[in-house]
Amino acid sequence: MCLFLTVGSVADNVGGTWIMAKILIAEDDPSMLAVLVEALKELNHEIITANNADRAFDLVQSQDPDLVLTDIEMPEGQPKGLELLRSVKERDRAIPVVVLTGYATKERAITALRAGAQDFIEKPFHIDELLKRVENAILQSRAERLARENTALKINLRDKFRFDNIVGDSPRMEAVYRMMERVAKTDVTVLILGESGTGKELVAKALHYNSRRAAMPFVAVNCAALPEHLLESELFGHRKGAFTGAAFDKVGLFQHADGGTIFLDEIASMALGLQSKLLRFLQDHELRRVGDTDTIKVDVRIIAATNEPLQKKLEDKTFREDLFYRISVIPIELPPLRERTSDVPLLAQYFLQTIAQRSGTPPPAISDEVMAVLHAYRWPGNVRELQNAMERASALCNDGIIALYDLPERILRGVGKEVPPPAPAPSLARLDAALVEQAAAAAHGTPGLSAQSLKDFIHQQEVRFIQQAIAACGGDKEKAAASLDVSMATLYRKLAPPSVEDAAS
Repeated sequence: MCLFLTVGSVADNVGGTWIMAKILIAEDDPSMLAVLVEALKELNHEIITANNADRAFDLVQSQDPDLVLTDIEMPEGQPKGLELLRSVKERDRAIPVVVLTGYATKERAITALRAGAQDFIEKPFHIDELLKRVENAILQSRAERLARENTALKINLRDKFRFDNIVGDSPRMEAVYRMMERVAKTDVTVLILGESGTGKELVAKALHYNSRRAAMPFVAVNCAALPEHLLESELFGHRKGAFTGAAFDKVGLFQHADGGTIFLDEIASMALGLQSKLLRFLQDHELRRVGDTDTIKVDVRIIAATNEPLQKKLEDKTFREDLFYRISVIPIELPPLRERTSDVPLLAQYFLQTIAQRSGTPPPAISDEVMAVLHAYRWPGNVRELQNAMERASALCNDGIIALYDLPERILRGVGKEVPPPAPAPSLARLDAALVEQAAAAAHGTPGLSAQSLKDFIHQQEVRFIQQAIAACGGDKEKAAASLDVSMATLYRKLAPPSVEDAAS
């Protein structure tokens, strides 16, 4: 073995830029193992060691290292390193393996590469070269893992924002789907029209994640949320010193969305001065940051949305006519929920299924009486209001069925229904009566079931019932007592074991 550089010079040479990792070294030569451990520890790596392939694989399974560095020849001249490589790759192909090999085993190194090794290093070697190759293997492995995670995330987003995840099969919604499918793959500017709560941002995301820009950013901005000068800075960025408080250069949202899509929600509220700047960007796809004289080329698709009728804005001269024609190349109008009431059952069931998946419980059923109310209601808050109502009803319903008193009062009043009283809270008195009846029925004709065992049965059931109430109140006994309509003294007395006097009575 030939080591040309000292360990200290390596750390100085790289300037402390190495990343930390957990490295398993499989090496049967004690002197070589000591050198490798010292060199890698100097760079703050966590090191675990093994002097044979079997021990190394046990450590791979228990320690989950970021990289395995193994000699091919161990022990007694046998290519156990190849067996270790194959075992590691069978367990987890993402763990990088770097093999050490002598000149005489170069063919085995080629075999190792074919078996999935990240790299091989010939002996003798420079220690700084080994460290750099190990570091490159770690970096490449982490980059590949991030790429896999990024791909999985994008696939998940595409699945989440598929067209068929926008729920509804009414004729109005079928027309929306057809238009979305036609324009998603293009770069044409889209204007989404619809009342608040109709799902405009959901449509914008579906258009983005089904386009050629799906791998690039989707940036959403609410144009009504900021005053004009702040919105301009948010959208286009600014130079340091451009205005009071501009202490540094700022990259705008258009640049953040470069290559992707920017969604301008509530565009009708945008001030006229900013409309002019947006129009210039749409004409040449160049922007100028606040306080800057240079222009920046940006490739971004614009999808806009509004819940206000733009025609009135055009008549009032509060929205530029030329900008309107630029942003509304393809208008997509989302109907309010009151105009597609046939979608209400589908949407309600969809929301209940989604809530149930989050909580890991079966979705509740909707009674016919409740469904009739949902159909009759006008839904001024549209799909968002329906979702809110299903969230509430799912949390409040008993016995897995949504009843009228689980709906918000505004919905019941909106259809002329009286607000029914809430479901009766569970009561220990009612429980006692039910338990006595149940136990008496069980005791009837059953030899050996005495009055004393009846008391024990009732006490056990009461304790179980109270414990469930306490758990439902997050461990708060005071809240549990209030929910059971008993005093704290009664709660503690019921939880206490039967006294001798009770047992004798």
